[in-house]
Amino acid sequence: MLALAAVLNYVDRQTLALMAGAVQRDLVIDDQGYAAVVNAFLVAYMLGGLVAAFVVDRLGARWGMILFVGWWSLASAGTGLAQSVFHLGVSRFALGLGEAGNWVASPKLVREWFPKKERALAIGLYSSAAHFGAAISPALMAVLFLTVGWRLTFVLCGLAGLLWLGGWLLLYRPNTALPVYAADAAADAEPVATQAEPIDESGWRGWAAVMRTRGVWWYALAAALTNPVWFFYLFWFPKYLTEERGLSIAEMGRTTWIVYAAAGFGAVGGGLLSGRIVRRGVKPALARVMVMALVALVAPLGALNALQPSVTVSLALGAIVAFCHTAWVTNQTALPVDLYPTRHIGKVMGIGGIASGLATIASTYMVGQLVAVLTYRPMFLVIAVAYPLGVVAAYFATTGRSMVDRESGI
Repeated sequence: MLALAAVLNYVDRQTLALMAGAVQRDLVIDDQGYAAVVNAFLVAYMLGGLVAAFVVDRLGARWGMILFVGWWSLASAGTGLAQSVFHLGVSRFALGLGEAGNWVASPKLVREWFPKKERALAIGLYSSAAHFGAAISPALMAVLFLTVGWRLTFVLCGLAGLLWLGGWLLLYRPNTALPVYAADAAADAEPVATQAEPIDESGWRGWAAVMRTRGVWWYALAAALTNPVWFFYLFWFPKYLTEERGLSIAEMGRTTWIVYAAAGFGAVGGGLLSGRIVRRGVKPALARVMVMALVALVAPLGALNALQPSVTVSLALGAIVAFCHTAWVTNQTALPVDLYPTRHIGKVMGIGGIASGLATIASTYMVGQLVAVLTYRPMFLVIAVAYPLGVVAAYFATTGRSMVDRESGI
């Protein structure tokens, strides 16, 4: 059920980008307006993680998922009722608030349901399902759009989420109702001292230690430089293919899935490669940076799209960048785990998330402005330098003093 929720999450997220041309024509929205709508989603998505953490802590993961999936499904369906750029922006803002919650509640549910040795596999399965959702979206949207139009397509996608709720209510059971995991549940409830997860009791002193650590800001810079690339390929690349390369919705459905399918393989491949390097005796953080350096060598091939090669080559280049990006993200996400005390990992990743979120919002605004005046081609050139600069930042994130306050011992 978590994997299916992840599929729906990405299908609903990508629907607008795949039908953007028709939506913009019907609602008379220019590219600056489209950028504003995308940013409404991104701002809400960034804020939604904070709201979701509060909701899950108060209501629990089960009811949290009911609220999140129900909310974003209604928002997706509501997009089909939009009559102006303002209505569209409100719908996508609501979508972003709900979708962020999926990625907060799911790890908690995995902890409830699965023994420790199976949790990584469970998380990997539902994470990969998100990329599967992105891969099937072009074909699914093409069929629905050509059959019922864009408005009903949004409504039907929203209804799919509401159907998921029925299955969730029917199938979900607390872990205590699953005898096979009872022992693990007890072990989690009363962990032995050597396996207990550290509790952060440092308060503001802990945040001060994090903020004083130079490597944290290098990590945040690496995330800020590269995160906008994925959202460009998620929200703008389909528009590029229709507006500058002349693909129809039907042609998009038959071809663009390869770009997003490649992202799924990259997420797995990046982790496998760095894991193999670690097994050969290389320190984990250095192994991550080595894989990221390889990405920095290959990903700039995407700049060749500025030369407007054949559509087949454009799609292949897009697939290469998508593969590289998710391989990058897998290793980038592992860096805080390798480098910092467990009690501070959430803080470090939070700073990185805010930095990358703000950078993505700013880049989306700039893309909207540039595309209206120029073409998409300069964007491919800008994106080409993101990973070479990012790997420099990632390297410096692994150097410098450790995150230890000599007086407080944090």
